[in-house]
Amino acid sequence: MGMEDNLAVVMMLVRRSVRTALREAVREEGLTQNEIEVLLFLERGKFDTARDISRVRGMPRSLVSKAVDQLVKRGMIEACQDKLDRRVVRLRLLPPAQDLVKKLVAARKEFFNQLCQGITKEEAAAFYSMVEKMTKNLDQNKFLSEDVPEERKEESV
Repeated sequence: MGMEDNLAVVMMLVRRSVRTALREAVREEGLTQNEIEVLLFLERGKFDTARDISRVRGMPRSLVSKAVDQLVKRGMIEACQDKLDRRVVRLRLLPPAQDLVKKLVAARKEFFNQLCQGITKEEAAAFYSMVEKMTKNLDQNKFLSEDVPEERKEESV
């Protein structure tokens, strides 16, 4: 198996595993994966619209809208019209979501701590160097990019 196959398999396994860890962390809340994604996205505070989530996370707008609607109904987020542009709806985490988001962030951190056990500083530095080069390659190659060059740099799992 070549590097590209190994990389694809590892990326898929990490994504699936971290999603499972996040769902387990908040299982009693009954959140969908998309609702979890929206909460974690808003927690970062960089972007705050459903359009941003759709573009940056690569989620279809219909799934983002459904997740946002459910989170609004649950009282976890609010959606308010932008004061300068009424077409824009800003999303904001509400206090009832704070403990849940803390659980999700802690679960994500724990997952990656466990994933990286036994990795030396030198290996981590080599990995970061490789990821930086891959990100640059994605941004420079129109066939590799997802039409989200700047935002992708800001977001990670």
